[in-house]
Formats: sequence, structure tokens, C-alpha cells
Amino acid sequence: MITIGFLADHLDTIPPLIKWFRDQWPDYHAEISQEEMEQDFLADASHDRLPIRLVAFESDELVGTIVLRENNPEMPPEFQPELGGLYVVASHRGRGIATELVRAGMQLTRAQGYETVFATSVAAAGILQALGWEFLQIVVHQDGESSLYRCKL
Repeated sequence: MITIGFLADHLDTIPPLIKWFRDQWPDYHAEISQEEMEQDFLADASHDRLPIRLVAFESDELVGTIVLRENNPEMPPEFQPELGGLYVVASHRGRGIATELVRAGMQLTRAQGYETVFATSVAAAGILQALGWEFLQIVVHQDGESSLYRCKL
């Protein structure tokens, strides 16, 4: 069974999250210290102000995460807030965890008073489209291209 909670209630998950992000995106995190990454995750540890990170568990094992954020510096302000940082540990992919994290992120966005949420993705386009998100455009970042999606809640 998949359960999703706030990072703020599970601060002990920060060390494995840091390891996952370093392993998944080594070039992006190469110049960031362990302490800086810990502070970044702590900044996501909220219940009621952005950024808010959610964590997913399967049978009490940490298996994934997503964040609702307002200030992604790579995105213009009209494409915010954004769901990002979606990650599911490789051994648990294909079990619907990413879909549940996106759904929970959509519910969180609505609960925060937003009517629309955006996401950029390379790998989760199928999930976003299956949940009714609308493709808007290709976005070019310094590390490559991704697809920009919008969901009206």
C-alpha cells in the first residue's frame, strides 16, 4: 500500500533523498555540498507554504518524492507554481507510485488555493497526459530539453 506524507513529518528521509538525487542527477548536484543539499530539502519541509515536498512510502519504505514549488528560477513566473523533483526509486517503478505522487501534488496545489499547476518533464509525460495535463511547449534548459505541461485544477 502506498502512503504519501509531508517531508516535514519525515525529516529522517532527507539523507536517502540526497543520495537519490545525487545518483540520479550527478552533474547537477556535483558542485553542491551535502550541507547545502540538506538545507535545500529542509526548505521544502512545510505543510502550508511553498515549497512543500511530499514523500511516498510503500510498506513503510521510502520509495518516492515530489515537490510543489513557486520559485523555479528556470521557469517564467507565468508557469508557476510547478510540480517538480518527481523521483521514484528504480526498484519500485512501474507500480503507480509516480502517478500517486502527481495526484497528491495536484490535490496539494488545489488545497493551497491555486487553480492551475505546471510541470516540466522528460520521463513522466505519459503520467501527466493520463492525468489530463495539457502539453504546452518544449522548454530548453542548460542541461537539455523538456516538455512543459499545464493542469487546470
